[in-house]
Order: sequence, then C-alpha cells, then structure tokens
Amino acid sequence: MATVKQEIDLSVLSEEARKELVDFYQFLVGKYGRTKARKAKRFQNLIERPLRVKSIIIPLREQLYER
Repeated sequence: MATVKQEIDLSVLSEEARKELVDFYQFLVGKYGRTKARKAKRFQNLIERPLRVKSIIIPLREQLYER
C-alpha cells in the first residue's frame, strides 16, 4: 500500500500553491492533530504540581451581583 507521501506529487504545483498547501496542512494538524497526549500531560502536571494560593476570598452572592 502506497503512503500519502508517495501518492501526492507536489512537483505539478506552482511554488505559491505548494506554500498554500503546506499552510493548510499545518492548519489541519493544529485543529485535528493528536492533542490527547498533550492534554493528558497538562492534566498530569496539574495533578502533580497543583496551584497553591494563600487564601481564597469568596464574595457574598449580593456582592457579586450588585451594581
């Protein structure tokens, strides 16, 4: 079975068309690429090193919605 790299012949395209194709490819990788591993790593880092604050100030409900 041929790979995608072997099936697509970029030499038939102009230089400008190749640049657009590469830009579109990078867009697709950013949008649909394998991000689960990256998100899992971020979550694991959050679990291992949680954020720490000195004190939490929770305002009253009336204070939140007053004008």
